Amino acid sequence: MDFPVIKFLIALAIGALVGIERERKIKRTEFAGIRTFMLISLVGALSAYLSGTFFLAFPVAFLGLILLIIVSYTASTREGGDIGITGEVAALVTFLLGAMCVAYDYRLAVMLSIIVTAILALKRYIHIAVRRISEREMIDTIKFLIIAFVILPLLPDTSIGPWGVFNPYQVWLMVVFISAISYAGYIAMKIAGPERGLGATGIIGGLVSSTAVVTAMAGRVRESEDLMGPAVFAAVISSSMMFFRILLEVSVINTSLLVYVAPPMITMGFLGVMLAALFMRSSSGIDSEIKIENPFSVKPALIFGALFLAILFISKAASVYLGRGGVLVASVISGVADVDAITVSMSILASGGSISQSTAAAAITLAGVSNTLIKGGIALVLGTKKFGRRVGTLFIAIVTAGLLAALLT
Repeated sequence: MDFPVIKFLIALAIGALVGIERERKIKRTEFAGIRTFMLISLVGALSAYLSGTFFLAFPVAFLGLILLIIVSYTASTREGGDIGITGEVAALVTFLLGAMCVAYDYRLAVMLSIIVTAILALKRYIHIAVRRISEREMIDTIKFLIIAFVILPLLPDTSIGPWGVFNPYQVWLMVVFISAISYAGYIAMKIAGPERGLGATGIIGGLVSSTAVVTAMAGRVRESEDLMGPAVFAAVISSSMMFFRILLEVSVINTSLLVYVAPPMITMGFLGVMLAALFMRSSSGIDSEIKIENPFSVKPALIFGALFLAILFISKAASVYLGRGGVLVASVISGVADVDAITVSMSILASGGSISQSTAAAAITLAGVSNTLIKGGIALVLGTKKFGRRVGTLFIAIVTAGLLAALLT
């Protein structure tokens, strides 16, 4: 049997990675530092390697580490009082990751070690996020997790209904996927908080709901013209984030569609970021709280599911009876309400061969354009005329560039 030198080196690197994070926070009562964590990971790798010859090597080493941790924790508690056990648990995980490098898949071990280190390093931000999550948000999250991970696996993964476009499992999987993206932005907004300013709110809010950001910014400008610069920046940057979000959705659902969608989306996204930067102002300390409903609650998830299913049927019917033109008209109308639904439906229809990749890309682009122009109308109607003109002018420039990029693709 070849000696897996590389795997042992990877195990040492994993121990060093976790150990560096623990070393930065080491106290007099801390369990271990970088050297100890490297040795713990190495012991895990060695015990897994030797278990092929001595089958008790791994359990004996693991039990020995547990005993060592118990003794160390008891002594530290007696000396320093009540302390946490994060370091001790991290040591057990590091041991198992070291063993995984040799006995299973070192790539998975590396991925998990990065996640573990991130969890340890982001302690402060995780605690801030938890404190800012309300009881209702927690209950909504639990409800959705039940629907996603308990009910989803029970749904039939088969196509039914007219044209076979309705697949219960696929529809709800897309609901979970889109809601997860929105929830990531929602949690980021919770962590950042309103004290980060209007600019940060716009960047993060674009991952949740750019329409909500534009609406909120229009209201803030009506209250105070002094917020014009930051508000325009937040409105435009949030809408620019929408184009990158579309790219993410397409890349996950239908990778082959990216070559058609990427040029207009990247053009509109980056141009939006550059134009928004012209209005960037320091806005720290300005209250920038935006009322956005928890995207992981059941209600918005069901609304998106119903909208997605309706667009799926309408788009397929338009393709059958009206051809490419019908699909494009349906996408423009659908984009007014929800870009995610039309993006997901077009990606799925194109992946199944129901419509061509070019038609799907054109439909997604037009949906993004119509949604952007509607937000320009919101800025004009709900904000001041000056705010509406500035945001509207930038939006027109963005969508014009996007359409040109689509035509040249």
